[in-house]
Amino acid sequence: MRYLPAVWALLLPCLLVIPQAADAAPLRTLPDDAALETAGAVIGDIRIVRHDIFDTSLAEEDAPLYRAANALHRRTREPVVRRLLLVEPGMAYSRRLLDETERLLRAQNYLREAKVTPVHFADGRVDLLVETWDAWTLNPGISGSRSGGASSFGFELEDSNLLGTGAELTLSHDSDSERNENALSYRNDHLFGRWNGLDAELRDNSDGRGWALALGQPFHALDTRRAWGVSVDRLTQVNAYYSRGEDVAEYRQRNNDIGAWWGRSAGLRNGRVTRWQFGLRDFRRDFLPARDPFMAGPVPADRHLAGPWIGIERIHDDWQELVNLDQIGSTEDVLLGLRWSARLGWSDTAFGGDRDALWLETEVSRGFRLPAGSLLRTQAWLDGRLEDGSARDLAFGGRARYYRRTGEKRLFYADLETVHGHALDLDDYRTLGGDNGLRGYPERWASGEGYTRLSLEQRYYTDAYLWRIFRVGGAVFMDVGRTWGDNPLGEPNPGTLADVGFGLRLGNTRSAFARVVHVDLAFPLDGDPSLKRVELVIEARREF
Repeated sequence: MRYLPAVWALLLPCLLVIPQAADAAPLRTLPDDAALETAGAVIGDIRIVRHDIFDTSLAEEDAPLYRAANALHRRTREPVVRRLLLVEPGMAYSRRLLDETERLLRAQNYLREAKVTPVHFADGRVDLLVETWDAWTLNPGISGSRSGGASSFGFELEDSNLLGTGAELTLSHDSDSERNENALSYRNDHLFGRWNGLDAELRDNSDGRGWALALGQPFHALDTRRAWGVSVDRLTQVNAYYSRGEDVAEYRQRNNDIGAWWGRSAGLRNGRVTRWQFGLRDFRRDFLPARDPFMAGPVPADRHLAGPWIGIERIHDDWQELVNLDQIGSTEDVLLGLRWSARLGWSDTAFGGDRDALWLETEVSRGFRLPAGSLLRTQAWLDGRLEDGSARDLAFGGRARYYRRTGEKRLFYADLETVHGHALDLDDYRTLGGDNGLRGYPERWASGEGYTRLSLEQRYYTDAYLWRIFRVGGAVFMDVGRTWGDNPLGEPNPGTLADVGFGLRLGNTRSAFARVVHVDLAFPLDGDPSLKRVELVIEARREF
């Protein structure tokens, strides 16, 4: 067996194939991935083909509107695509790296699809074809949504692929039930070299203003060895207490956050990655009474936590590509491997904080392949502080999402979410309503120290492709939930809430923005006379 790699190295160059055009399909005589890896093949030439938003070589997309869209859109530049690749000429051939490169490319919102394919093998070298399909990234227009009885309105000038560079620039105005917000933001993950980026934002709101700046290099791939980041965030705003979806009391809040961290990893080892992080954090929250005495309510206590922290993250490399799960007709990359992280920090008056405290943030997730093609995705988290021997602002929760194919174009979906709190800060109480899963109720209809919600859906996917832009689906659903514990205003708990409904789904396959448009009719079932008999929900989301 020890001679097998040498034998492959002698035999595989004999399997020469005729070079082909970049847009041709891979030849069937190309050795498979296992054979190439066993033979010690290396990466040869890497050719990049960048596709427009619409393929005008297809009769159904050869129309003036589609040609105009391609002409107005600046296609992603080749160097932008190339710097995202995890492979380069001379590297050992690895199917795992090709798969991870595809996921990394698809994770960029300005690309709607990506494929990396070996196309030619000779003399121990494998040539690759990298194909990307652009998404529409310019958003000059008006936006709006209606959810939970509240409407939002906005207009923006946004481009998430500025001049084809992968940078994002946004100038926006948004108005909703909480505030009017004007924002200017810029993000470029490669401004100072590969994966050394900048994220900056200015905000001018009806109830305050703020700015944020972050510089850093993330753990962008499983085998990334170093990462770092620094950030500053300043914000003033007015927050509200809600009763049956109405703003009944307010307080003012001022945030001042500064952080810096540095991370190291040994990279991918035996299908697993371990990352260590070390940092300093200065986290400050100051609170003031509402300016309007008729809106005065409880004022949270000020908090100032300052000191060092240490973190660890562990990832098991197990992914699956799926279609028609949370999107319609698009490739979805789902991490099924165990992933967990924890950060433990210490706040001390010696660092300028207002208290000595130990704080903890943890999160864990995992997916499970079940019989009959079913899938279960789970996650859980725990946050809190230890002050003077007592737990403060302790919150823990979990979520489980179950998917089961009930037909070629049908899927049953169940989503169970629960959150529980103990000794919460007044600004950290939870709300439940139309904004987080109870589609038949106004936003923030109930509040408390925690909540539990169950949503059941029968999803339908069709082959309809409206204007070559929207893939069509639908859903019949039921939501049930309730809050637990006290709320800041001491109001009675409304008990168990439930609704049923049905809706239309439009999967936007060509846009970099929200991928699924929801149009739902939801009917609350608890008989409260203050509720509408039917709630219309129109909004754009990232998922089904």
